[in-house]
Amino acid sequence: MSIKSMLAPIFTKKFRYSIKELIEFENDPAIAEQKCRTFSIILVGFLLYCVIATFPTMNAPYRHSTVTNVTIAIFLVIQLILLKRTKIHTTLAIYCTYGLCIILFFHFITEVDWTIGMDAFWLFILILPFITDYIGGCIYGGISAFAGLILSILLFYTRLNGYLQPYGQNMTHWYPVIYFVGQITAWVIEYEHTAYQIGKKESDEQLAYFQNERAKRLKQQLAVYENNENVIRKYKHDIRHYNRVLAGFIQEKEYDKAAAYLKEFDSMLEQVTVVSFCDNQIVNELLTIYASRCQKMGFKLRVKAIVPARFPMEETDLTSLVANALENAVEAQEKIPAENRQIKFEITYNGKKLKLMSQNPAPQGTSFDENGLPISTRAVKSGIGTKQIKSIAEKYSGAASFTQENGNFILKAVMTCL
Repeated sequence: MSIKSMLAPIFTKKFRYSIKELIEFENDPAIAEQKCRTFSIILVGFLLYCVIATFPTMNAPYRHSTVTNVTIAIFLVIQLILLKRTKIHTTLAIYCTYGLCIILFFHFITEVDWTIGMDAFWLFILILPFITDYIGGCIYGGISAFAGLILSILLFYTRLNGYLQPYGQNMTHWYPVIYFVGQITAWVIEYEHTAYQIGKKESDEQLAYFQNERAKRLKQQLAVYENNENVIRKYKHDIRHYNRVLAGFIQEKEYDKAAAYLKEFDSMLEQVTVVSFCDNQIVNELLTIYASRCQKMGFKLRVKAIVPARFPMEETDLTSLVANALENAVEAQEKIPAENRQIKFEITYNGKKLKLMSQNPAPQGTSFDENGLPISTRAVKSGIGTKQIKSIAEKYSGAASFTQENGNFILKAVMTCL
Protein backbone atom coordinates (compact mmCIF):
# COMPACT_ATOMS: atom_id res chain seq x y z
CA MET A 1 0.00 0.00 0.00
CA SER A 2 1.40 3.40 -1.00
CA ILE A 3 1.84 6.32 1.41
CA LYS A 4 -0.65 8.34 -0.64
CA SER A 5 -3.36 5.68 -0.27
CA MET A 6 -2.67 5.46 3.48
CA LEU A 7 -2.91 9.21 4.03
CA ALA A 8 -5.90 9.81 1.75
CA PRO A 9 -8.55 8.62 4.28
CA ILE A 10 -6.96 10.75 7.00
CA PHE A 11 -7.13 13.96 4.98
CA THR A 12 -10.56 13.07 3.64
CA LYS A 13 -11.83 12.69 7.18
CA LYS A 14 -10.00 15.67 8.66
CA PHE A 15 -10.72 18.21 5.95
CA ARG A 16 -14.33 17.26 5.43
CA TYR A 17 -15.59 20.81 4.92
CA SER A 18 -14.80 22.98 1.91
CA ILE A 19 -13.65 26.60 1.98
CA LYS A 20 -17.14 27.67 0.92
CA GLU A 21 -18.76 25.78 3.81
CA LEU A 22 -16.30 27.27 6.31
CA ILE A 23 -17.00 30.79 5.05
CA GLU A 24 -20.77 30.25 5.09
CA PHE A 25 -20.59 29.02 8.66
CA GLU A 26 -18.50 32.00 9.74
CA ASN A 27 -21.03 34.39 8.17
CA ASP A 28 -23.98 32.73 9.89
CA PRO A 29 -25.82 35.50 11.82
CA ALA A 30 -25.69 33.64 15.14
CA ILE A 31 -21.97 32.90 14.80
CA ALA A 32 -21.24 36.46 13.62
CA GLU A 33 -23.04 37.91 16.64
CA GLN A 34 -21.08 35.75 19.06
CA LYS A 35 -17.74 36.45 17.33
CA CYS A 36 -18.42 40.21 17.25
CA ARG A 37 -19.13 40.16 20.96
CA THR A 38 -15.89 38.27 21.65
CA PHE A 39 -13.94 40.55 19.29
CA SER A 40 -15.25 43.61 21.14
CA ILE A 41 -14.16 42.21 24.50
CA ILE A 42 -10.67 41.43 23.19
CA LEU A 43 -10.33 44.90 21.65
CA VAL A 44 -11.39 46.54 24.92
CA GLY A 45 -8.91 44.37 26.83
CA PHE A 46 -5.97 45.33 24.63
CA LEU A 47 -7.11 48.94 24.65
CA LEU A 48 -7.00 49.01 28.45
CA TYR A 49 -3.55 47.41 28.37
CA CYS A 50 -2.24 50.09 26.01
CA VAL A 51 -3.66 52.85 28.20
CA ILE A 52 -2.19 51.33 31.37
CA ALA A 53 1.19 50.63 29.73
CA THR A 54 1.40 54.25 28.55
CA PHE A 55 1.61 55.83 32.03
CA PRO A 56 4.98 54.33 33.12
CA THR A 57 6.61 55.54 29.87
CA MET A 58 5.36 59.12 30.06
CA ASN A 59 8.01 60.21 32.58
CA ALA A 60 10.85 58.57 30.67
CA PRO A 61 13.11 60.87 28.61
CA TYR A 62 12.61 58.56 25.65
CA ARG A 63 8.95 58.46 24.47
CA HIS A 64 9.21 55.82 21.76
CA SER A 65 7.04 53.26 23.61
CA THR A 66 4.53 55.99 24.58
CA VAL A 67 3.98 56.90 20.93
CA THR A 68 3.52 53.23 20.01
CA ASN A 69 1.04 52.52 22.81
CA VAL A 70 -0.99 55.66 22.07
CA THR A 71 -1.02 54.86 18.33
CA ILE A 72 -2.20 51.31 18.98
CA ALA A 73 -4.86 52.57 21.41
CA ILE A 74 -6.24 55.01 18.82
CA PHE A 75 -6.18 52.29 16.18
CA LEU A 76 -8.07 49.88 18.47
CA VAL A 77 -10.71 52.51 19.24
CA ILE A 78 -11.27 52.98 15.50
CA GLN A 79 -11.58 49.20 15.04
CA LEU A 80 -14.02 48.99 17.94
CA ILE A 81 -16.23 51.71 16.43
CA LEU A 82 -16.16 50.02 12.99
CA LEU A 83 -17.03 46.68 14.56
CA LYS A 84 -20.01 48.16 16.41
CA ARG A 85 -21.31 49.77 13.22
CA THR A 86 -20.60 47.12 10.58
CA LYS A 87 -20.79 43.85 12.58
CA ILE A 88 -18.34 42.36 10.07
CA HIS A 89 -15.89 40.52 12.29
CA THR A 90 -14.21 38.60 9.48
CA THR A 91 -12.98 41.54 7.39
CA LEU A 92 -12.13 43.63 10.43
CA ALA A 93 -10.03 40.78 11.83
CA ILE A 94 -7.83 41.08 8.74
CA TYR A 95 -7.68 44.87 8.81
CA CYS A 96 -6.95 44.96 12.53
CA THR A 97 -4.16 42.36 12.39
CA TYR A 98 -2.34 43.86 9.41
CA GLY A 99 -2.82 47.37 10.84
CA LEU A 100 -1.25 46.35 14.14
CA CYS A 101 1.66 44.68 12.37
CA ILE A 102 2.30 47.83 10.31
CA ILE A 103 2.37 49.92 13.50
CA LEU A 104 4.71 47.43 15.15
CA PHE A 105 6.92 47.38 12.05
CA PHE A 106 7.65 51.08 12.48
CA HIS A 107 8.01 50.58 16.21
CA PHE A 108 10.72 47.94 15.74
CA ILE A 109 12.79 49.73 13.09
CA THR A 110 12.70 53.09 14.91
CA GLU A 111 13.75 51.68 18.28
CA VAL A 112 17.15 53.14 19.28
CA ASP A 113 17.36 52.11 22.92
CA TRP A 114 19.26 48.84 22.68
CA THR A 115 19.39 48.33 26.42
CA ILE A 116 15.83 47.01 26.77
CA GLY A 117 16.58 43.62 25.15
CA MET A 118 13.90 41.59 23.38
CA ASP A 119 10.77 43.65 22.81
CA ALA A 120 7.68 42.23 24.53
CA PHE A 121 5.60 42.98 21.43
CA TRP A 122 7.17 39.91 19.78
CA LEU A 123 5.45 37.75 22.42
CA PHE A 124 2.15 39.40 21.53
CA ILE A 125 2.75 38.67 17.84
CA LEU A 126 3.38 35.02 18.70
CA ILE A 127 -0.16 34.59 20.07
CA LEU A 128 -1.79 36.47 17.18
CA PRO A 129 -2.72 33.31 15.19
CA PHE A 130 -4.71 31.89 18.11
CA ILE A 131 -6.60 35.16 18.52
CA THR A 132 -7.25 35.84 14.83
CA ASP A 133 -8.26 32.25 14.02
CA TYR A 134 -10.84 32.27 16.78
CA ILE A 135 -12.20 35.69 15.84
CA GLY A 136 -12.13 35.37 12.06
CA GLY A 137 -12.49 31.61 11.65
CA CYS A 138 -10.30 29.24 9.66
CA ILE A 139 -10.27 31.24 6.41
CA TYR A 140 -10.33 34.89 7.46
CA GLY A 141 -8.36 34.18 10.62
CA GLY A 142 -5.76 32.24 8.64
CA ILE A 143 -5.35 35.18 6.27
CA SER A 144 -5.02 37.51 9.24
CA ALA A 145 -2.35 35.35 10.88
CA PHE A 146 -0.05 35.72 7.87
CA ALA A 147 0.52 39.32 8.93
CA GLY A 148 2.76 38.21 11.80
CA LEU A 149 4.66 35.77 9.58
CA ILE A 150 5.27 38.43 6.95
CA LEU A 151 6.46 40.87 9.60
CA SER A 152 8.89 38.38 11.19
CA ILE A 153 10.32 37.28 7.82
CA LEU A 154 10.66 40.89 6.69
CA LEU A 155 12.56 41.96 9.80
CA PHE A 156 14.59 38.82 10.52
CA TYR A 157 15.37 37.38 7.06
CA THR A 158 16.07 40.57 5.09
CA ARG A 159 18.53 43.45 5.39
CA LEU A 160 15.99 45.28 7.54
CA ASN A 161 17.29 43.25 10.50
CA GLY A 162 20.09 45.79 10.66
CA TYR A 163 17.60 48.30 12.04
CA LEU A 164 16.71 46.01 14.96
CA GLN A 165 18.42 45.88 18.30
CA PRO A 166 20.64 42.79 18.75
CA TYR A 167 18.14 40.13 19.85
CA GLY A 168 20.60 37.32 19.23
CA GLN A 169 20.89 34.64 16.54
CA ASN A 170 18.57 32.20 18.28
CA MET A 171 15.79 34.81 18.06
CA THR A 172 16.48 36.05 14.54
CA HIS A 173 16.98 32.59 13.04
CA TRP A 174 14.12 30.69 14.63
CA TYR A 175 11.35 33.17 15.44
CA PRO A 176 9.68 33.00 11.96
CA VAL A 177 9.83 29.19 12.09
CA ILE A 178 8.31 29.09 15.57
CA TYR A 179 5.64 31.56 14.49
CA PHE A 180 4.79 29.45 11.44
CA VAL A 181 4.47 26.31 13.61
CA GLY A 182 2.21 28.24 15.98
CA GLN A 183 0.21 29.53 13.03
CA ILE A 184 -0.40 26.00 11.70
CA THR A 185 -1.24 24.75 15.20
CA ALA A 186 -3.75 27.56 15.74
CA TRP A 187 -5.35 26.86 12.35
CA VAL A 188 -5.74 23.13 13.02
CA ILE A 189 -7.26 23.81 16.44
CA GLU A 190 -9.71 26.31 14.99
CA TYR A 191 -10.58 24.01 12.10
CA GLU A 192 -11.40 21.15 14.46
CA HIS A 193 -13.43 23.51 16.63
CA THR A 194 -15.31 24.85 13.60
CA ALA A 195 -15.86 21.35 12.19
CA TYR A 196 -17.35 20.28 15.52
CA GLN A 197 -19.64 23.32 15.54
CA ILE A 198 -20.76 22.71 11.94
CA GLY A 199 -21.38 19.04 12.67
CA LYS A 200 -23.35 19.87 15.80
CA LYS A 201 -25.37 22.47 13.94
CA GLU A 202 -26.17 20.01 11.15
CA SER A 203 -27.06 17.35 13.71
CA ASP A 204 -29.33 19.76 15.60
CA GLU A 205 -31.02 20.88 12.38
CA GLN A 206 -31.52 17.27 11.28
CA LEU A 207 -32.93 16.34 14.69
CA ALA A 208 -35.29 19.32 14.61
CA TYR A 209 -36.36 18.42 11.06
CA PHE A 210 -37.17 14.82 11.94
CA GLN A 211 -38.93 15.88 15.13
CA ASN A 212 -41.11 18.21 13.07
CA GLU A 213 -41.71 15.47 10.53
CA ARG A 214 -42.57 13.06 13.31
CA ALA A 215 -45.05 15.52 14.79
CA LYS A 216 -46.52 16.12 11.33
CA ARG A 217 -46.91 12.38 10.72
CA LEU A 218 -48.55 11.86 14.09
CA LYS A 219 -51.00 14.66 13.33
CA GLN A 220 -51.82 13.14 9.95
CA GLN A 221 -52.19 9.69 11.48
CA LEU A 222 -54.53 11.03 14.16
CA ALA A 223 -56.64 12.53 11.37
CA VAL A 224 -56.79 9.07 9.76
CA TYR A 225 -57.85 7.49 13.04
CA GLU A 226 -60.49 10.16 13.56
CA ASN A 227 -61.85 9.63 10.06
CA ASN A 228 -61.98 5.87 10.60
CA GLU A 229 -63.77 6.34 13.89
CA ASN A 230 -66.39 8.57 12.28
CA VAL A 231 -66.97 6.10 9.44
CA ILE A 232 -67.22 3.13 11.81
CA ARG A 233 -69.60 5.03 14.10
CA LYS A 234 -71.81 5.87 11.13
CA TYR A 235 -71.94 2.28 9.88
CA LYS A 236 -72.51 0.96 13.37
CA HIS A 237 -75.56 3.19 13.59
CA ASP A 238 -76.86 2.18 10.15
CA ILE A 239 -75.90 -1.51 10.20
CA ARG A 240 -79.40 -2.62 11.22
CA HIS A 241 -80.93 -0.79 8.28
CA TYR A 242 -78.44 -2.43 5.92
CA ASN A 243 -79.25 -5.85 7.38
CA ARG A 244 -82.98 -5.31 6.91
CA VAL A 245 -82.55 -4.33 3.28
CA LEU A 246 -80.27 -7.33 2.66
CA ALA A 247 -82.72 -9.67 4.42
CA GLY A 248 -85.53 -8.31 2.23
CA PHE A 249 -83.62 -9.12 -0.95
CA ILE A 250 -82.92 -12.65 0.26
CA GLN A 251 -86.51 -13.19 1.39
CA GLU A 252 -87.76 -12.14 -2.04
CA LYS A 253 -85.07 -14.40 -3.58
CA GLU A 254 -83.57 -11.42 -5.38
CA TYR A 255 -80.06 -12.81 -5.02
CA ASP A 256 -78.52 -10.63 -7.77
CA LYS A 257 -79.70 -7.50 -6.00
CA ALA A 258 -78.39 -8.88 -2.69
CA ALA A 259 -74.98 -9.55 -4.24
CA ALA A 260 -74.88 -6.06 -5.77
CA TYR A 261 -75.93 -4.56 -2.44
CA LEU A 262 -73.16 -6.42 -0.60
CA LYS A 263 -70.64 -5.23 -3.18
CA GLU A 264 -71.80 -1.65 -2.70
CA PHE A 265 -71.59 -2.01 1.07
CA ASP A 266 -68.11 -3.49 0.76
CA SER A 267 -66.93 -0.54 -1.32
CA MET A 268 -68.26 1.82 1.34
CA LEU A 269 -66.11 0.03 3.93
CA GLU A 270 -63.05 0.88 1.81
CA GLN A 271 -63.29 4.34 3.33
CA VAL A 272 -61.81 2.82 6.48
CA THR A 273 -58.02 3.01 6.14
CA VAL A 274 -55.97 0.02 7.20
CA VAL A 275 -53.82 1.10 10.14
CA SER A 276 -51.65 -1.98 10.57
CA PHE A 277 -49.47 -2.92 7.64
CA CYS A 278 -46.45 -4.36 9.49
CA ASP A 279 -44.76 -4.51 12.90
CA ASN A 280 -42.46 -1.55 12.30
CA GLN A 281 -43.99 1.62 13.75
CA ILE A 282 -42.29 4.07 11.38
CA VAL A 283 -43.18 2.13 8.24
CA ASN A 284 -46.71 1.59 9.54
CA GLU A 285 -47.21 5.29 10.27
CA LEU A 286 -46.02 6.34 6.82
CA LEU A 287 -48.05 3.71 4.99
CA THR A 288 -51.16 4.68 6.95
CA ILE A 289 -50.74 8.35 6.06
CA TYR A 290 -50.08 7.77 2.37
CA ALA A 291 -52.80 5.13 2.09
CA SER A 292 -55.24 7.76 3.37
CA ARG A 293 -53.98 10.27 0.80
CA CYS A 294 -54.42 7.70 -1.96
CA GLN A 295 -57.99 6.98 -0.86
CA LYS A 296 -58.82 10.68 -1.01
CA MET A 297 -57.40 10.73 -4.56
CA GLY A 298 -59.74 7.87 -5.56
CA PHE A 299 -57.51 4.80 -5.58
CA LYS A 300 -56.12 2.23 -3.15
CA LEU A 301 -52.46 1.93 -2.25
CA ARG A 302 -51.40 -1.67 -2.87
CA VAL A 303 -48.95 -2.60 -0.13
CA LYS A 304 -46.76 -5.52 0.81
CA ALA A 305 -44.87 -4.76 4.01
CA ILE A 306 -42.85 -7.28 6.03
CA VAL A 307 -40.66 -5.25 8.34
CA PRO A 308 -39.93 -6.16 11.98
CA ALA A 309 -40.34 -3.70 14.82
CA ARG A 310 -36.56 -3.27 15.03
CA PHE A 311 -33.72 -3.98 12.66
CA PRO A 312 -30.23 -2.45 12.04
CA MET A 313 -31.15 0.81 10.30
CA GLU A 314 -31.27 4.31 11.72
CA GLU A 315 -34.82 5.57 12.17
CA THR A 316 -34.04 8.82 10.35
CA ASP A 317 -32.78 6.89 7.32
CA LEU A 318 -35.79 4.56 7.30
CA THR A 319 -38.15 7.54 7.55
CA SER A 320 -36.44 9.38 4.72
CA LEU A 321 -36.27 6.29 2.52
CA VAL A 322 -39.96 5.33 2.77
CA ALA A 323 -41.34 8.88 2.88
CA ASN A 324 -39.41 10.03 -0.20
CA ALA A 325 -40.42 6.96 -2.21
CA LEU A 326 -44.11 7.33 -1.34
CA GLU A 327 -44.15 11.11 -1.72
CA ASN A 328 -42.68 10.93 -5.23
CA ALA A 329 -45.20 8.25 -6.23
CA VAL A 330 -48.21 10.15 -4.85
CA GLU A 331 -47.11 13.41 -6.47
CA ALA A 332 -46.85 11.61 -9.80
CA GLN A 333 -50.44 10.36 -9.49
CA GLU A 334 -51.72 13.91 -9.08
CA LYS A 335 -50.62 14.60 -12.68
CA ILE A 336 -52.48 11.73 -14.38
CA PRO A 337 -56.22 10.95 -14.89
CA ALA A 338 -58.01 9.56 -11.83
CA GLU A 339 -58.94 6.27 -13.57
CA ASN A 340 -55.25 5.48 -14.24
CA ARG A 341 -53.94 6.12 -10.75
CA GLN A 342 -52.30 3.27 -8.87
CA ILE A 343 -49.29 2.65 -6.68
CA LYS A 344 -47.72 -0.67 -5.84
CA PHE A 345 -45.37 -0.48 -2.89
CA GLU A 346 -43.33 -3.29 -1.35
CA ILE A 347 -40.85 -3.20 1.52
CA THR A 348 -39.46 -6.37 3.08
CA TYR A 349 -36.64 -7.35 5.41
CA ASN A 350 -35.33 -10.92 5.52
CA GLY A 351 -32.86 -10.60 8.35
CA LYS A 352 -30.03 -9.38 6.12
CA LYS A 353 -31.38 -7.32 3.26
CA LEU A 354 -33.96 -4.56 3.21
CA LYS A 355 -35.67 -4.43 -0.17
CA LEU A 356 -37.92 -1.65 -1.38
CA MET A 357 -39.90 -1.40 -4.62
CA SER A 358 -42.32 1.26 -5.78
CA GLN A 359 -44.19 1.18 -9.08
CA ASN A 360 -46.64 3.74 -10.41
CA PRO A 361 -47.83 5.16 -13.75
CA ALA A 362 -45.62 8.02 -14.89
CA PRO A 363 -47.34 11.23 -16.01
CA GLN A 364 -44.93 11.68 -18.89
CA GLY A 365 -41.66 10.41 -20.31
CA THR A 366 -39.11 10.68 -17.53
CA SER A 367 -35.61 11.86 -18.35
CA PHE A 368 -32.59 10.70 -16.37
CA ASP A 369 -29.29 12.43 -15.71
CA GLU A 370 -25.80 10.97 -16.05
CA ASN A 371 -26.07 9.42 -12.56
CA GLY A 372 -29.28 7.56 -13.40
CA LEU A 373 -31.45 9.86 -11.31
CA PRO A 374 -34.77 11.12 -12.72
CA ILE A 375 -34.77 14.79 -13.65
CA SER A 376 -37.40 16.73 -11.75
CA THR A 377 -40.31 18.13 -13.77
CA ARG A 378 -41.34 20.62 -11.11
CA ALA A 379 -41.36 24.32 -11.88
CA VAL A 380 -38.73 24.63 -9.17
CA LYS A 381 -36.55 21.60 -9.79
CA SER A 382 -35.21 19.72 -6.78
CA GLY A 383 -34.64 15.99 -7.22
CA ILE A 384 -33.65 15.89 -3.55
CA GLY A 385 -35.89 12.89 -2.80
CA THR A 386 -34.29 10.52 -5.30
CA LYS A 387 -30.79 11.68 -4.36
CA GLN A 388 -31.59 10.98 -0.73
CA ILE A 389 -32.87 7.49 -1.55
CA LYS A 390 -29.71 6.69 -3.50
CA SER A 391 -27.51 8.14 -0.76
CA ILE A 392 -29.20 6.04 1.94
CA ALA A 393 -28.93 2.88 -0.18
CA GLU A 394 -25.21 3.45 -0.71
CA LYS A 395 -24.74 4.19 3.00
CA TYR A 396 -25.93 0.65 3.74
CA SER A 397 -23.72 -0.96 1.08
CA GLY A 398 -26.60 -1.20 -1.34
CA ALA A 399 -27.91 0.40 -4.50
CA ALA A 400 -30.98 2.15 -5.84
CA SER A 401 -32.23 2.17 -9.43
CA PHE A 402 -34.81 4.37 -11.15
CA THR A 403 -36.31 3.15 -14.45
CA GLN A 404 -39.35 3.63 -16.64
CA GLU A 405 -40.96 0.60 -18.26
CA ASN A 406 -44.24 0.46 -20.23
CA GLY A 407 -45.32 3.84 -18.92
CA ASN A 408 -44.57 2.92 -15.28
CA PHE A 409 -41.93 4.51 -13.11
CA ILE A 410 -40.13 1.86 -11.05
CA LEU A 411 -37.94 2.44 -8.03
CA LYS A 412 -35.90 -0.44 -6.64
CA ALA A 413 -33.52 -0.31 -3.70
CA VAL A 414 -31.71 -2.96 -1.74
CA MET A 415 -29.61 -2.43 1.38
CA THR A 416 -27.58 -4.61 3.73
CA CYS A 417 -28.76 -4.21 7.33
CA LEU A 418 -26.91 -6.59 9.64
